Amino acid sequence: MDAAGIDHGVLSLAGLFGVDTLPASEAVPLLTGYNRDLAELCRTYPKRFSGLAALPLQDLDQAKHELETAIASGLIGAILPIDAFRSPTDVAILHPLLACLNRLGAHLFLHPGPWPGRTYPAAIEDVSSPLNTALRHSVLSVQAAVSEAMLTLCLTDCLSPYPDLTVQVANLGGNLAWLVERMDHLQQLRAPDSLPPGEQLGRVCVDTATFGPRAIDMAAEVFGVDRLLFGTDAPIFDRDQSRNGLEASRVGSDVLAASWRLLTRYRTEI
Repeated sequence: MDAAGIDHGVLSLAGLFGVDTLPASEAVPLLTGYNRDLAELCRTYPKRFSGLAALPLQDLDQAKHELETAIASGLIGAILPIDAFRSPTDVAILHPLLACLNRLGAHLFLHPGPWPGRTYPAAIEDVSSPLNTALRHSVLSVQAAVSEAMLTLCLTDCLSPYPDLTVQVANLGGNLAWLVERMDHLQQLRAPDSLPPGEQLGRVCVDTATFGPRAIDMAAEVFGVDRLLFGTDAPIFDRDQSRNGLEASRVGSDVLAASWRLLTRYRTEI
């Protein structure tokens, strides 16, 4: 972290690895141990680390209990899979858990990953080129799922009952920054008296993980620089690439300031 110029890390267990979607009898002991050890690390090095709880998603009562225990031990919130937010119907299942997060004033991080029992977004397979298949899946399909979640979060009232909950969406909020002008025009044609989508994007934060300066600057223009958080997606991706992309953008210092403001909401000693 020092070599990469990163002062503070927010640690989480991504749902991509499938631990949180295991049957509760298998997931609970694994995630309880993970959250306990993560909290101990954050307490030992409070100026270097904050942590987000991983929750057993096949038993939401147990997930709520695990969340409350994790927050009490010093973690600042939880990570949930993007697929749980792809439609308002999906979110309805989570209302008890979201209410708990809101009551605790917690931070919620949405990262690409599946909901139990669902097939993770799959791309067309190109048997002649595994790299082509990887690009279709890891970039196109995943970012489409993130974009759908953003529409749920920003263009419906699903977050209205939770004003004290901060929400962070990975990967610059998917493709929304590139598509919002088209969305605004479509809505102008079909519902001219309604508020354009581009004016409804202020409820959530998006992080800069794995993007370069052009994308970061565009997202800052669309969402507002105060809604951008610095992210690396390390160790899956190269933290240096993320840091270099932010530094080369026009808004790098402002994004870092916004990230520190969010952290200090939870950890006053930072």
